[in-house]
Amino acid sequence: MNRRPGSLIGALFGRVGLLFFAIVLAVGLVASQTARQRIDEAYDGQLIIGANVLRALMEDELSEHTRGLGQASQEVQVDDEPLISSEDRKAFDDYASWRMFRIWQHGRIVMRSDTGPKLPGPPAHDGFDDVVEAPHKWRIYTLHVPRQDVAIQVGERLGIRAALVQGISLELVLPLLALIPASALLIWLSLSDGLRMLRQLVEELARRTARDLSPLDAEAWPRDLGPLVGAINQLLGRLDRSFQRERSFVDQAAHQLRTPLAVVKLQAQMIEHETDPADRREMFDQLRGGVDRAALLIDRLLTLARLESEATSQGDGDLAVEVQAALADLAPVAAAREVELAFDGPSAAVRGDPALIRLICANLVENAVRHAPPRSEVAVAVSTSERGPELRIVDSGPGIPAEARDRVLERFYRADNAAGQGVGLGLSIVAEAVRLVGGRLELRGRSDGRQGLEARVAFSASTKA
Repeated sequence: MNRRPGSLIGALFGRVGLLFFAIVLAVGLVASQTARQRIDEAYDGQLIIGANVLRALMEDELSEHTRGLGQASQEVQVDDEPLISSEDRKAFDDYASWRMFRIWQHGRIVMRSDTGPKLPGPPAHDGFDDVVEAPHKWRIYTLHVPRQDVAIQVGERLGIRAALVQGISLELVLPLLALIPASALLIWLSLSDGLRMLRQLVEELARRTARDLSPLDAEAWPRDLGPLVGAINQLLGRLDRSFQRERSFVDQAAHQLRTPLAVVKLQAQMIEHETDPADRREMFDQLRGGVDRAALLIDRLLTLARLESEATSQGDGDLAVEVQAALADLAPVAAAREVELAFDGPSAAVRGDPALIRLICANLVENAVRHAPPRSEVAVAVSTSERGPELRIVDSGPGIPAEARDRVLERFYRADNAAGQGVGLGLSIVAEAVRLVGGRLELRGRSDGRQGLEARVAFSASTKA
């Protein structure tokens, strides 16, 4: 069971809301990444400045201290030796919990803070290193003073930076998150208002009656609805043309059926009052002919109506096979009129419903047999070329004047030289069936110059191997 689609405005709201949330999330991620990058740059710069400040502040004291200690120098802590002033020591102690420094000389620590991780020794290069000592991670900058064989290390805990990044990100994202309810309301109202014109279009169509198939005014609707309005106008146009054809078909059919039915009724009344057996037999023959003509007319009308109801014709068939089947069906009719049927041609795969292909063949052959004189031949040939398969039917009948070859494809039209008891629908049915299979019908005089008609139908080749 197919699930019914949900609300259009609900679907649009969900997509726009999801997009808005994705934007907020992307802004938060970008802001967090940017803040982290900027904070790292600033704090790394402070570490570099701190290392250089320590070198400037303690260069003299460190030299005197080193001379006093000689080779027996030992580790001296900040609180144990007055190598820096009390003001500098107080300033550093304010950050003692998350900052550290180490001063190395000759590979030994000569000054350090109480905080920071245990370090085996300074690296050989200047620059930054990350050191992990549970539960903290430290960012340490090393500065070498080669003249005094001194290495200064200044560092801080990275958790401070993370806390600052988190705070900045929240300050940026929280206002956006607070806007989500208001934004959702505005989005919903905007979508509702945007679909207002669509609802008006639906109301306009709902007010139309079955007889009002006039096109919509394309200029009265927004450009966004232009394709929809254009498609609706095309549909209305097709419906209007279909209804007009239907009304015309019904009017023509009623007109064409009125005469044979009236004749049948009159003949039945005359038979009722006729007493002479010979005359009654002749009247019965006439009545039978009138009934046959009415039956043929009704059959052709139903065939034409069925063809007009077909939107497309899908499928593939073999033109030669369908032609041979049609010839087999019409063989008794041709024999009764002493007309010989001849066929020649290879197998040819064509695009179209096989039933329609056979209908085209049967109607053209029947039309040729009906107009061909006795003891003549109707030649049917199938050929293939680069342009596609082609059906050719040639008879020796009176032919059709050049000026009437287009009109004979109209309904109920019969040429002045038409033979037999036709109803003027055979070629109309062929033309409609050819249109459905995507072919092309052409009526012309015989190519050999003799009297007769040559009907050619060009088909589209099948795309199947």
